[in-house]
Formats: sequence, structure tokens, C-alpha cells
Amino acid sequence: MGLLEMKRVQIMVLLLLIPFCLGLTKEFDRVLVRAKRGDPEAQSNIGLMYEYGEGVTQDYQQAIYWYQKAAQQGNAQAESLLGFMYYKGKSVPLDYEQAAYWYRRAADHGFAEAQLNLGNMYATGQGVKQDEREAMRWYRKAAEQGDVQAQSQMGFAYWTGRGVQRDPEESARWYRLAADQGWAQAQAILGILHMIGKGVPRNKVAAYMWTTLAVRNGFGKASSARDKIAKQLTPVQVEEAQRQANVWIESRSNR
Repeated sequence: MGLLEMKRVQIMVLLLLIPFCLGLTKEFDRVLVRAKRGDPEAQSNIGLMYEYGEGVTQDYQQAIYWYQKAAQQGNAQAESLLGFMYYKGKSVPLDYEQAAYWYRRAADHGFAEAQLNLGNMYATGQGVKQDEREAMRWYRKAAEQGDVQAQSQMGFAYWTGRGVQRDPEESARWYRLAADQGWAQAQAILGILHMIGKGVPRNKVAAYMWTTLAVRNGFGKASSARDKIAKQLTPVQVEEAQRQANVWIESRSNR
């Protein structure tokens, strides 16, 4: 493609994006009006738009300003986002203690993502004293709300006995919950559990199905496990496992 043709393509792309950008700008203006009136949800959303440059020039300091406004009114999303800004040091000094403070406020308000992040901080001892039992308490709260990463953490904890008594069946149950939501790593682990028969009945067809789903969902590391399982199956069994994987995918797409 020549330079002139590339320029033409770039211009066409920009022209196609103009209506989209104008729509975002109008949405920003609408939300900003509500934010200035003191609506905490709007303030949190304006902060997000500033953080990611949606409808406005990206500005982390403005994002923090609006997150603080909303957080001071007890908006859980803003509290969690403010915690993340401190955790990453985005336009504020990196400060794990401040991150944990804001994550805790959001977690106490029932915000699952903050509960997960607070659990991670207790597990690693960042900003708080390391405490695996406390980490598990927050993971469980997030997992019970359907957070797939927290469900996977629960699965790992019950498998290793970290912060809880080791229980392979309970481990598999949590991995299954995450796998059913399409979490590829949990699908891969569940496949392996079916292969070795730990926490679930040994079932090579199910093992192939779950590792296949993990690969299809982008977890390439599961391909070696899937291929090893395939060598222990008949062609009919492989076909059945693939059929079950397709049925699983179709059932989720129809939800």
C-alpha cells in the first residue's frame, strides 16, 4: 500500500470514528452535569471517563478528583477505583496502605472487585499484615457474589490448604463455578482434576472437554494437557468431548 493510499485509509477511519467520538463527548457532558450537582454515581463515572479518556482528554488528576468526591459520599465503585490508583501510583504516590484503606471501604460496602483486591493484599502482605485467613474471608465474600477470580482463588486455597483446611472436593466445586462462567484457567484446572480424579470423578471425556474449552477461551497453556488426554481416548470419545464442548458454548451464547 502506497503512502497516499495509507493516508486515505487513515482519513476514512477518522471519519468513521467522528460520530462515535461525538457521542462520547455528549455523554461526558450529560454525566458531568449530574456530577457537578453532587450525584456520587455520576462523579465516579466521570472519574472513569477521565481515567480512560472517553469523551474527554485523559487526565488522571481529574479522575482522582472525581473519585474522591464520590468516595467521600460512600460510593463503593469510586472507593475501589481510588484504591486502584494508589495501588498503581497513577498520579498519586504509590501507597499500598492507602490502597488497602480504600479497598476496605469499598469491600465493606459489598463491592466484589474490592473484596478480591483486599484479599490479594492480605495474601501478599501489601499495605496490611499478611493474613491468609483474612485473605480467605474476603475472597469468599467476592466469590459468593460470582467473581470468577475470587472463585479460582477459593479453589486454589482449598486445594493447597492455604488459610483453610485442605478439601479437594470443595476446591473442585469452586473451580467449577469459575469454569462455568468461562474462566479459562479454571476450565483447564477442572479438566486436569477430571483427568486425575481428584475432587471430582475421574472422567477423561470431561477432562478433554474442559481443557478444550480452556484453549478455545485463549488459555494456550492448556493445549499440552488436552493433547496428552487425547492420546488416552478413542476417536469416538474425542468426538463426544468436542460435542459436549460445543453444547456448553452454545448454551452460554443463548443466555
